[in-house]
Amino acid sequence: MDDRTLDFYVLDAVHEGDGCVTQRDISERICRSLCSVNFALRLLAAKGYIKIIGTNSRRLHYHITPSGIIHKSILAYNFVKRQSGLYEQVRRDFLGKLIGLKAGGVNTVSFYGWTPLTESAILQVILEGIEPKTIYVRTREILNQWNRIPLQPISAYKPDSDVLVLMEVLPEGWDERIETGKIICYPVA
Repeated sequence: MDDRTLDFYVLDAVHEGDGCVTQRDISERICRSLCSVNFALRLLAAKGYIKIIGTNSRRLHYHITPSGIIHKSILAYNFVKRQSGLYEQVRRDFLGKLIGLKAGGVNTVSFYGWTPLTESAILQVILEGIEPKTIYVRTREILNQWNRIPLQPISAYKPDSDVLVLMEVLPEGWDERIETGKIICYPVA
């Protein structure tokens, strides 16, 4: 966890606790050592983002300041901005793998896994003129989310298409059941 991430989580914990959170609470919540939380709190207080009230070190109260709330928002915004750029790059690279499948003789595709990219991948193959046959998923909890393409548990897999697009890692033992030439892998492993 880099310093910006640690700062965000500490500010968030102090904001939610508003005077009722201890260093130990924060440490347990963000899975960091008490020492690193103590250091982060002191540094954030020195910058004016947190106000520490109390004289007994065992009964300190932490309050986020207005500038701390602004700083927390800036940290969150910058995180989302960095991650969205990475997401777009991964999305573009993966969808690029799907372009040209039709020219390679692929007319039907099935998918395994429901991820944030699955819907984009389905739309891309439709744009390529390829018919999506089935979406296979690990569990039944997301079945019936997609009404035009049948959703099936992976246990019901049958080779019903030219290729299987892996949106997530197959359950153990399943990679032997599918011909490797029929798999297009999303970079998940």
